Amino acid sequence: MKNEFIPTKDWNIEEETFSVHFAKLLSKNPKRISSFKKRVIKEYNETRDSATFLEHLKVVAIAERKTAIIAEKTKMKRPNIYRILSKDSNPSFDNIKNIAHNLGFDFVLKSA
Repeated sequence: MKNEFIPTKDWNIEEETFSVHFAKLLSKNPKRISSFKKRVIKEYNETRDSATFLEHLKVVAIAERKTAIIAEKTKMKRPNIYRILSKDSNPSFDNIKNIAHNLGFDFVLKSA
């Protein structure tokens, strides 16, 4: 059988469940998390898709089990962090920056 792309929209899996499941897979190996972080950065730099970037930050937060730590450091409640990191949210840059920083990401601005 030839490898073919199967669109996830045809699967009967909720998006939230998939993110949590994927985060659990990543959490089993720190190298996987590191590779995924690099992929998140590369993909965002190529696409500038902020909704997907937020979703990926949520996967990293769950995989690294850092939502409680982020909540404490940013003075936000954990449910708010999950809400901020959902595809349909429109968080402030400060919230994104603070959460990303606590997950090991740093924003660098450069001239286009």
